[in-house]
Amino acid sequence: MEKSPYARDKAKNQYLLGMNFGLSALPTAKLTVETRWSPVFTGESVTLKCEIQSHSNWRYQWYKGSSGTAVSQSQTNTFTIRSAADQDQGQYWCRGERDNRPSSSQPSNTVTLRVKERPRAVVSIQPGDQVFIGETVTLRCDIQGGGVSNWQYSWFKDGSSTPVSNKQQYSISPVTESHRGKYTCSGTERGTSRYSHTSKAVTLTVSEKPKPELTSSHKGAALIGNPVVLYCKLDHSAGWRFYWSKHTQSLENETKTETHSYTISSVSVSDGGQYWCRAGRGTPVYYTHYSDALWINVTGE
Repeated sequence: MEKSPYARDKAKNQYLLGMNFGLSALPTAKLTVETRWSPVFTGESVTLKCEIQSHSNWRYQWYKGSSGTAVSQSQTNTFTIRSAADQDQGQYWCRGERDNRPSSSQPSNTVTLRVKERPRAVVSIQPGDQVFIGETVTLRCDIQGGGVSNWQYSWFKDGSSTPVSNKQQYSISPVTESHRGKYTCSGTERGTSRYSHTSKAVTLTVSEKPKPELTSSHKGAALIGNPVVLYCKLDHSAGWRFYWSKHTQSLENETKTETHSYTISSVSVSDGGQYWCRAGRGTPVYYTHYSDALWINVTGE
């Protein structure tokens, strides 16, 4: 018996409703990022996980950005980037396919993967990389980039894997010849296993206490009223102040200058005599040896 037009329309509407229900009922895919921190540093591992709650035997596909070409596909629901690089940064989504109905899932949500350059350790050294026996030297490790402030520092000497210090500032006082060598530092974020790049090595040179050379602008006797300039020559001149003594070597009689020269603008007879110089730097002050004595002769002729 032929169906009435009403019955045919009712059956058609039920069919279309079923088709629409089937499209909207495709399994949902959920994408998550499995990492203990964000952003990810270059060189670190990160895993994307695609979960489809219903049905089985899915083949998983991962996409990046608006590209219609999968960056990876596999039978397992995880995609691991083992050494993240700048080009791995971006938005990702996933979907599933299988041989039976439903043959695909809905596209997943998008997740944003942020990748930052691994922080770099930089070493600074005071008063410099050339120091002297008995002096104090301070090495400082600064971690640049990464947005991390809670660092645990490690100092290494001559390639050893055993740290010589775990402080940001590593002070050696007094310095001895045994402290010569190459130093590097690195940082590890407290409470995690994240680490910075290792710094470039700095070479610490340790020498015997220096002795400056004292000279004068006059080779012979100085005439009364003329200027006389004394020079305290020190090959390693970084950060030094200079101390000048007359008649005796004593702190009470010393005159300090910021430069290696000492000027007597108008010499008098009382300026004649024996002079010494030495240099000092740091806190507390580290002094060089005194120079050899230099005689200044003053004459009226």
